[in-house]
Amino acid sequence: MHKLFNTLLKAPYNAYMKIAEPRVRRLIYFFIYLLLVISGTGVIFKPPAALANILGGLILVYVLAGFIVVGATVCAFSVLPGIWWFERVGLYSIATGIVMYSATLLFLGASTLVIIIPLIVILLLTLRWLDIKEFLLAPREG
Repeated sequence: MHKLFNTLLKAPYNAYMKIAEPRVRRLIYFFIYLLLVISGTGVIFKPPAALANILGGLILVYVLAGFIVVGATVCAFSVLPGIWWFERVGLYSIATGIVMYSATLLFLGASTLVIIIPLIVILLLTLRWLDIKEFLLAPREG
């Protein structure tokens, strides 16, 4: 039983150890980026009618969702190994899409809470950008 348990956990443990430090924080960011990919993809495949109406068609809805999906995908691929310059590119893309989304909500006359939540996401991304702004890659141990 012990041998089977070690065999089953060896691959996930080795994958976890390949993540640059701090691992738990990077995994949390990874899942944030993954959720942004999922939500942006949802907007692409089922765009809200109110967004399409205020923007004058679906093209701008696809553009803002595309910024979010592409940026979050770039960030998800670069956060775990610590490729910070590439993650910064993705952060700019996500922020552009969310600012477009927030401006659209503002023009729709959405409630304050609905407008503030995307701005909180932008502040969270700004904190991440401040953490990684100085270097190209995450420092390695040893």
